[in-house]
Amino acid sequence: MKGPPSTGKGDAPAATPAGGAVATGSAGPAAQSDFDFKVLRLLGSRYLKALPGMIFLYIAGHILIQTLVPQQTAVYLGKLTNHFSGGSAKGGTPSEPLLQNYFFWLGLTVVLVAGGYGFQYLVSRFDGSITRRIKADLFATLLRQSPAYYHQHDSDRLTLIVTQFANQVSSSLRRLLIEPVLQLIAVAIIGVTIYQALTGLTRGPAVWTIAGINGVWVMFGITLVFALTSPWIVSRMGKYLQRDASAVQEQNLSLATLVGGALKAPEEIQAMRAEPVFSRKLDTLLARSLDLQLAQTRTMEKINAFSRLPGTVVLAAFLGLAIFLEMKGGSGEPGTIVQVALLTPLLMSAIQQLSSFGINSRMSWPSLEMVHSILATHPPEEKTTPAGNAEPADHSIEARDLVFSYQPGKRPKVLDGASFTIPTGKVTGFVARPGQGKTTFFRLALRFYDWQAGDILLGGIPIRDMPLDSLRRHIVLMSQFPAFFYDSVRENMRVAAPAASDEEILQAARLTGLDAVLERSMGPGALDLPFAAGAGLSGGQKKLFALTRCLLRQPSVLLLDEPTTGMGPLEKFPLIDAMRHALGGRTVIVVDHDIVWQTKFCDHIHVLDGGRIVQSGSPQDLLATPGLFRSLYDEASDRAPAAAASPSLSAKAPQGAMAAEKTTTTTTTPGHHV
Repeated sequence: MKGPPSTGKGDAPAATPAGGAVATGSAGPAAQSDFDFKVLRLLGSRYLKALPGMIFLYIAGHILIQTLVPQQTAVYLGKLTNHFSGGSAKGGTPSEPLLQNYFFWLGLTVVLVAGGYGFQYLVSRFDGSITRRIKADLFATLLRQSPAYYHQHDSDRLTLIVTQFANQVSSSLRRLLIEPVLQLIAVAIIGVTIYQALTGLTRGPAVWTIAGINGVWVMFGITLVFALTSPWIVSRMGKYLQRDASAVQEQNLSLATLVGGALKAPEEIQAMRAEPVFSRKLDTLLARSLDLQLAQTRTMEKINAFSRLPGTVVLAAFLGLAIFLEMKGGSGEPGTIVQVALLTPLLMSAIQQLSSFGINSRMSWPSLEMVHSILATHPPEEKTTPAGNAEPADHSIEARDLVFSYQPGKRPKVLDGASFTIPTGKVTGFVARPGQGKTTFFRLALRFYDWQAGDILLGGIPIRDMPLDSLRRHIVLMSQFPAFFYDSVRENMRVAAPAASDEEILQAARLTGLDAVLERSMGPGALDLPFAAGAGLSGGQKKLFALTRCLLRQPSVLLLDEPTTGMGPLEKFPLIDAMRHALGGRTVIVVDHDIVWQTKFCDHIHVLDGGRIVQSGSPQDLLATPGLFRSLYDEASDRAPAAAASPSLSAKAPQGAMAAEKTTTTTTTPGHHV
């Protein structure tokens, strides 16, 4: 099951939308795709360049806290060791003041502890800032996608990408673009310190050489080269980790789809007693997910073992070299051994971080690719004619020989030469069998898609010549599934008009009768109360709320897409009077599955069949004339309950609104609020 579809009345989009190109891939990880540094570079350029100050602080903090302070701590601990061992008696340099070295070491230790806390806070702040920008861009990009995009991409999977995969991308940008440079700096600084400590053991007449070259330099170089093989070994094994990571992510997406779909339709599942079916499906997915995670863990531990092995060998080599030089009569001090023992793990840690580049790049690639593919899906530049700023002369809509197919050049054509006029200030309905293009016209009128031939005019102006901002200011859609969210009633209303005052909201609510519903359900001051995404509303109340919100935009034309969805007869028919009053004088187009309800609600009706208008007229005239409309009406009437016969078309707002309120509020779930 998917989330509430943006369409679903037989029109299955597969065409390239007018509002943006559909991404070529699905919203799942591309497990077979290889890592592409170009994608990483593009994302880094987009998000890291926006935070130069944070990057500077991160680099400075990393070099200081992760490299210089640990290095100097090891150096001063070596000096303290020399004091206690009497190392200065061997003819070396005079001992530095004991207390001075101690306080230097103590201060560095405190800085290391406190700085570690501050540095981790900086890392969290840095990653959080990047994550925030990525999530905002992903959300904004997805909101601009056309309906076709959501027929090709599951909403639960997209939600997971925005909420979780964005976090992985933000940390990947830091680890893959900044960390390697910092680790190279650390290798250089700590490597030089270790080399200086080892060469200090050869001061004096007995210089150890190999083929005439300083032996310390030769052994140090060989050992360091061996240490640097760790990144190569790990990168060679990284492809197996990418395979396992891709499989785990795909399984997580499948889990999100199953859980999200089930939780959106609990009544249907319970009504069919299908709980065991979904539990078995979930158990199968969880078992498979566990197997994949264990496989990923096994691969990771193999890589870690190979990554740790060079560090152990290098530490043994450096300590062995120091002991060998001491035994050869070197002029060093015992503190040198301490320095080498403490600095070697720091050196290998930096090298292992370099090794992790291959691991991180392969593990992060599915998330990087998915996020990049979404961000790269931009709607084309809006194009209008020079006359695009003209305002419509009136609020009429006209279609002229309109031809549209979701698969251009192929049949079936949803609209095939359709011509009709929507009169100003009237409620006009479209009636047809499923899949005949009723809702398709709404998508075309809002320019979600481009049609192949013909034209649509608003007030005599071709809508292709109008800027989208202007077009969608004049034409407003009340969706079949209104978008509500967790915030106050006021903020849910301001979706339509962010600058709307409380008085404007209340005025619109009084027009539809919603004010009485809110006061009865929530008491006075409802605008400040939590709305809970409409969880406590009945079907009729949700549509009344959505209608009120649409009217806040003061549209010239209002499109009502299945306004009675989710409503029973005792809700939908009493709403007619309230809606008619609220819509008085506006140009309204309505599509609804209930032809009996439409007959009572509409002033004028167009009947679609085969992509063309086959009948037009008032509901009364069409009922009096043999044809498709009367056939559809008779079919619906046989199934319609007696409650459909009671309401009239009169526009008595207060009475109708209160009737709607009294009827619909009785279906509110106990214990919930609007």
